[in-house]
Amino acid sequence: MTTSEYEKTFVEKIHDEGKSEGIAEGEAKALLRLMSARGLAPSQAQQNRMSSCTDSAQLDLWFDRAVTAATAAEVFAD
Repeated sequence: MTTSEYEKTFVEKIHDEGKSEGIAEGEAKALLRLMSARGLAPSQAQQNRMSSCTDSAQLDLWFDRAVTAATAAEVFAD
């Protein structure tokens, strides 16, 4: 692999990671907004859990639960 190929691969990897982090950040914001709109008040620990999560599948699961959950605890039940 030449240096320029390595640099391109490295830059693409950094770009992809940044894109994934941005998507997860947006999903976490949408989840918090949904919970707020439904009157579900997540604790500070739950908010930290949402904002630090980079797994889109996990965020999607929490979002789906938040649609019908009666409490914030139900959203994050494992």
